Amino acid sequence: MQAIIMAAGTGSRLLNLTKSMPKAMVKVCERELIRYVMDFLDNERISKKILVTGFANETIESLVRKEFPETTIAHNPDFRLGNILSLKKALPLVDDDMLLMNADHIYPRRMFPYILKNVDGVTAICDFDRILGEDDMKVRLNHRGQLCAIDKKLLQFDCGYIGMTFCPRESLTAYKEAVAAVIREKGNSACAENVLAWLGARSFEINICDASGMRWLEVDTQEDLARAEESIKQNEGLLR
Repeated sequence: MQAIIMAAGTGSRLLNLTKSMPKAMVKVCERELIRYVMDFLDNERISKKILVTGFANETIESLVRKEFPETTIAHNPDFRLGNILSLKKALPLVDDDMLLMNADHIYPRRMFPYILKNVDGVTAICDFDRILGEDDMKVRLNHRGQLCAIDKKLLQFDCGYIGMTFCPRESLTAYKEAVAAVIREKGNSACAENVLAWLGARSFEINICDASGMRWLEVDTQEDLARAEESIKQNEGLLR
């Protein structure tokens, strides 16, 4: 399996913390976010890690080359546009089962083997146990329990997307074609989740892996950062 780590954005909602460094270099309990991602992916099933950098790329690339030298780095110079361009940059480097993930999420390590056991075809990793806010990515399911729509603005939805998509090798061609189609239709401002929406709207089977009950953390704002640090300090086993 090959993992794409999206780490190109400016992280502007973290204000002064990301004025001169990418969000993935922000520290949570004295550890950079990118280290949590690498811990999560420290598994023999991962044959390649592809890190897509953008804003202030020298900072994160220096750390990764020194401490995670096996990582392939792809730079997206158009990082101020939609993150679908980061996905487009990485996809030519993928030729096996793919796990797409963001660098601003902290997942417990136990989630990785659970996901491997519960993915089936193209799969969106979701949970059903959160109260979703305005900025959360929402998912609506069809009568077969498969994804048919995904968007932050959905008024009717069934679960929340947690920032990870699995795509098996046999579906890579269809997935890559969907990326190209989304860029043609929506332009460079599109996001990676638009690819799932495009496929789901065309009755392509997108299954759901239910990760409910596995606590994970997202760091978008300084408030998120404070909550993440408090959660980790209060629960030593949270990330195991």
